[in-house]
Amino acid sequence: MAILVAGASGFLGRRLVERLSVGGYEVLAFARRQVPDEFRTLPGVRWLTRDIARDGVDLAELPQHIDTVLHLAGATLGAGKDESMFLSANEQTTVRLCQALADRTEHFIFASSQVVYGNPCHLAVSEDFPLRPDSSAYACSKLNSENWLRWFHKRYGGQYLSLRLCGFIEGGGIVDYLIDRGLSGEIIELFANGTVRRDYLHVEKAIDVMVSALNYKGSRDFLPVNIGSGQAISAQELATLVCSELQSPSLIHLLDSPSPQGDFVFNIDLASRLFDFRPGSLAEAVRSYTRLRKDKLRRG
Repeated sequence: MAILVAGASGFLGRRLVERLSVGGYEVLAFARRQVPDEFRTLPGVRWLTRDIARDGVDLAELPQHIDTVLHLAGATLGAGKDESMFLSANEQTTVRLCQALADRTEHFIFASSQVVYGNPCHLAVSEDFPLRPDSSAYACSKLNSENWLRWFHKRYGGQYLSLRLCGFIEGGGIVDYLIDRGLSGEIIELFANGTVRRDYLHVEKAIDVMVSALNYKGSRDFLPVNIGSGQAISAQELATLVCSELQSPSLIHLLDSPSPQGDFVFNIDLASRLFDFRPGSLAEAVRSYTRLRKDKLRRG
């Protein structure tokens, strides 16, 4: 099975390529920059260094048929506020991929984001929830990329899945902030008295879903699917959990100032039904990651 991964050198991409290599897949891995040697020698993986938004896709490098395209490429939320950068890195990359590959594959999987829903302040956001990507240029670019995929699906047919991912436990978000503060013994400050409840997911669970989606043989419509833990946890609960795991003396300071984000938890019934997705306990995933980071930092 030939799998093309765009964005293969990124936070998700590296992990996905490793998993696919272990699973015995033939992988065409597109990356904007050179990757470390340990990745370049993964069995079954052929690396192609290319900026797709700028240079497009060289079809001469590819087989006539690709079983699945996994599109993880693009700029992330923390990349800045320049609208033109998101237009190029996210939307133009999506269009270039589809222009080159829509007639070479019938299975396209896109890594979208919860940001397409805006800030709904809701604890059971399902796929039919209103879309309101007004929180950032990144959010606009993610929904616009989905709309481009809808257009190419209408034009060429096939199976297009848009996996709307929630925030990860790892990767520099609130959990890493809490661990860093907890390990240093510094005061932990939380907006909105720590009451805002959010959904988080272990990155390896997102990889589980992507691998499962490779074998999905159901609807041939354009299909968005929410991917999260489906569990609500408040910032104060997270802080208490992390400090307990670290046995940290850090004090938790609850600020009365408003949070830039409201409550947000996914309804993951569709993912559970389509992919037999079982995210496990969110609290245990946070504990496990806290222990892992603590051990890594101690080893230096």
